[in-house]
Amino acid sequence: MLEILTGRKPFDSSRSRSEQYLVWWETPQLHDIDALDKMVDSSLKGHYPHKSLLRFADVVALCVQSEPEFRPPMSEVVQALVQLVQRANMSKRNLGDRQSEDPDVQDDMHPDVQDDMH
Repeated sequence: MLEILTGRKPFDSSRSRSEQYLVWWETPQLHDIDALDKMVDSSLKGHYPHKSLLRFADVVALCVQSEPEFRPPMSEVVQALVQLVQRANMSKRNLGDRQSEDPDVQDDMHPDVQDDMH
């Protein structure tokens, strides 16, 4: 999931030594909003609500904890991701309702990445 978020490979020898291992370089930045916005793969920008990015980063952070016993089982990861998509879709629907009531409401929500994959 960290690779999807960043668009980077897990190891990149062309980067500086401190940035070669994706999980070592990016994990500490997952809860820093400014750093998180910068680390997102540029091809994903604008395709998701910002709140979804923050929630996705929380799930990623749980999955890359250094102690395996603290990482969630895949069933919990899948459940968290499904809930994330459902919330994002609900937000889009609610925004659509507001726009139909008020045509001046601007759409700052973008299609979810999941929608692009279908």
